[in-house]
Amino acid sequence: MKRIVLRRLLLAAALLAGGIAVVSGTFGILFGVTYMLLPAELLLAGATLLFLLWLAWSITRRFLWRVGRRLAFSYFLIGVLPIPMLAALIFLTGYLVAGFFLGHLYRDTVESVHEDLQITANSLLESFSEGGSLANQRAGMAVYLYGRRIMGDTNLPSNWTSALEDNAPDSGSGQTARYYARADGSLTLIATAVAGNAAALVTLPGDLSKELIRRGKVWVGLFRSDDPRKESRIRLSLGGREYSFQPVRVVRGSKKRAEYFAALQLGPAFLDRPWLWWNEVSKDLRALDDGQVVAEYVTATLNGTGRGVARYFFSSSEVDTAAWAALISMASLLTAIYAAALGMALFIIFTLSRAVNRLSMATDALRAGDFSTRIPVRRNDQVGELQKSFNQLAENLEELVASEAQKESLEKELAVARDLQQSLLPSKLPQSDTLEFSTLFEPSAAIGGDYFDILRIDDSRLAVVIADVSGHGLPTGLRMAMIKAALGILVEEEKQPKEILSRLSNMIRSGQDGRFFVTATVAIVDFRQGRLDLTNAGHPPTYLIRDGEVEEILLPGNPLGALGENYGHTSFALEPGDVLVWLSDGLIEMVNAEGEPFGYDGIRECLLGSGSNPEEARDRVVRAVAKHAGGVPADDDQTLVAMRYRTASSPSVP
Repeated sequence: MKRIVLRRLLLAAALLAGGIAVVSGTFGILFGVTYMLLPAELLLAGATLLFLLWLAWSITRRFLWRVGRRLAFSYFLIGVLPIPMLAALIFLTGYLVAGFFLGHLYRDTVESVHEDLQITANSLLESFSEGGSLANQRAGMAVYLYGRRIMGDTNLPSNWTSALEDNAPDSGSGQTARYYARADGSLTLIATAVAGNAAALVTLPGDLSKELIRRGKVWVGLFRSDDPRKESRIRLSLGGREYSFQPVRVVRGSKKRAEYFAALQLGPAFLDRPWLWWNEVSKDLRALDDGQVVAEYVTATLNGTGRGVARYFFSSSEVDTAAWAALISMASLLTAIYAAALGMALFIIFTLSRAVNRLSMATDALRAGDFSTRIPVRRNDQVGELQKSFNQLAENLEELVASEAQKESLEKELAVARDLQQSLLPSKLPQSDTLEFSTLFEPSAAIGGDYFDILRIDDSRLAVVIADVSGHGLPTGLRMAMIKAALGILVEEEKQPKEILSRLSNMIRSGQDGRFFVTATVAIVDFRQGRLDLTNAGHPPTYLIRDGEVEEILLPGNPLGALGENYGHTSFALEPGDVLVWLSDGLIEMVNAEGEPFGYDGIRECLLGSGSNPEEARDRVVRAVAKHAGGVPADDDQTLVAMRYRTASSPSVP
């Protein structure tokens, strides 16, 4: 997210700077405001730079999105690019070393010429001291006595100057002789000899470049600093010192150079071509006549072949053979290593890219909902472990989805069963001037085992039934539905309560699954005569609230489905305002965090003072049980039926 924001900010800055630059430049051109053009150009350059950075970033990111491309690009940077860079570095190093050798050859040649001239000057002075003459001497020689030329070449200086004696170059130039300029501007070397009042001067006649070429076997071109063809020197001031650099001068169009290399009859091989260029610089070019500095420096441009320089590297055939053998061996070894590294890199790039692509496609399929997707694992490395982990993840997801689907299907079925169970309970309670009801039904599971019903017997009686089937879940709900159906039939036949319970017990015992029991209480209410008939089969007691007092009507008896048919029974008259409460053991046995049950005493206490309102009695029980539990979930169904008797009349009973 941060990278996306950064790229957008970069593009926005480029567009803003470009817009400002265009507006400023247009305003400056139209209104002649020249000082606005420079900021506009700077802004435009900055905008262009920002845009190019953004474009390069976007292209690079898009290109390197795939793992294979990243690996290939990384290998290119690490394994491929350094090879030509190293080759270029080796070539540059070799070129510099060859240039130093070429310069050394040039300096040796200049020194050799100067030594020959010095020998000639000494011989000339010695011959003059012995009474000799210059008749047989070549041009470029002169003898001086008392500072004046008395014999020799008339083109040489007439007077002797001390500058002629100082013909050594400045320290650091790397040469043993200084260049001098004749009157016509051509360059030469000189040598002097002094003995008392006599002195001898010898110069190199003819073209100095040709002599250096003839002796050094390297083409030499001499250029004065005031030559219009010269290259400008690069000067650098650093740390209070000034450094001067002479760029390498390449004189390709020289006719003399072409003739020289044509005469050598060079072959087509690379080593035979004059590709090696080098420059040497001599400071302070002085005039031969008066010794004054006429040029700052003289540049010697050297041009030679690779084979010619190689002669100085390898002076013998044995060394040449050994050096080339070592070079070829190292090159072959490096080539073999690089080929092995290249093969390994290509193998890694191909296999890893294929593995990542498979994982990416499998992930897309998994995201699309195909949880059966698996990756074939053929690797025994970390990538293989990753593929195994993905397959395990897909398998777990497939099982989880199947489990969730099964759970969802079961929940739908349970929802249908729950709705069916709710439909088995009375949807409308009879409310009239005679009777008033209030109920509670809270199953602990999706399908509960508790059951209550209010059934019409005839015009003056109705039956209130509350039952608790052992267990929870769908089987218990089906048993409860079976009991309701049987109970409805028996009530319609106007059977007595004991007979009803007895036949229900026989039905339960005769079933294929005789491992469950049912507790139940059947109350027959005669609302015209104001009388209540109670029959209990192992169910919790009935509570009678009368005049603010609570009476627990406990009728011991066997549960339905058990051996024996001993059911508790009682009958009593109802008084206006009486409230009767029937409940299941889920309310009585509700425990708190310490495991203490609510108990029968808790029921009695919460019903005290509830008055003659059945809703109040129900709510007081619910609040008291919830407070006692303190958030502990119920593990049994909670059912309650509260009835208030008002007066003798006929209620509307469904």
